[in-house]
Amino acid sequence: MSRNQPSIDALQISPPARLQLVNWYELNKRVLPWRANQDPYRIWISEIMLQQTTVVAVIPFYEKFLNSFKTVSSLAEASEAEVLKNWSGLGYYSRARNIHKASKVLVVRGFARTAVELAELPGFGPYTSRAVSSICFEEKVGVLDGNVIRVLCRYLGLNWQWWKPQERKDLQQIADRSAQVEKPSVWNQAMMELGASICTPQKPACMLCPLKASCIAFKENLTTTLPLQKP
Repeated sequence: MSRNQPSIDALQISPPARLQLVNWYELNKRVLPWRANQDPYRIWISEIMLQQTTVVAVIPFYEKFLNSFKTVSSLAEASEAEVLKNWSGLGYYSRARNIHKASKVLVVRGFARTAVELAELPGFGPYTSRAVSSICFEEKVGVLDGNVIRVLCRYLGLNWQWWKPQERKDLQQIADRSAQVEKPSVWNQAMMELGASICTPQKPACMLCPLKASCIAFKENLTTTLPLQKP
């Protein structure tokens, strides 16, 4: 399928739709332990754990880990063996090693407030750095995970090969533009929540979606074909 390529500058979620999504999120968001506040340490740990792992599976591991290492300092002071022991069961142990390495930097420098600065730390990729900077420090940058990619492709009717570098770069630009709001922390979490609970990969609950009135995939019956499947 060829790429549907309207002007990138024209692609955005409209202001009324943004308001509808935020209002929906405030009423329907799940109560999760890392949403209790905007503590960058707690949110950083949750974001790393949630990579390749479901929310339901993460919660007990998250609570155990935070009980063992209540602060960045306690994590930095622990041995690698202690960190790996508390990570046991989550898999992808390179994530735990990177968390430990990053904690040693953070305990000296403190948490940077921008995605660009955070991305310099071990294990902070484009997504994690943007998630922490926007959720904790209200930096106006958009996050781009699988949930957000799915929402954007369906809402805007994009038949893009989103796994390719240029398409992903363009999607990031759209996500960043949509995050120019008063509370990017709320906006980004609303987008991810919508993808996780309503705009799901299979059988999305479109009739419950706050964006259905302006969603191209819903109007044109494309929810089963968008986003494109990665080969």
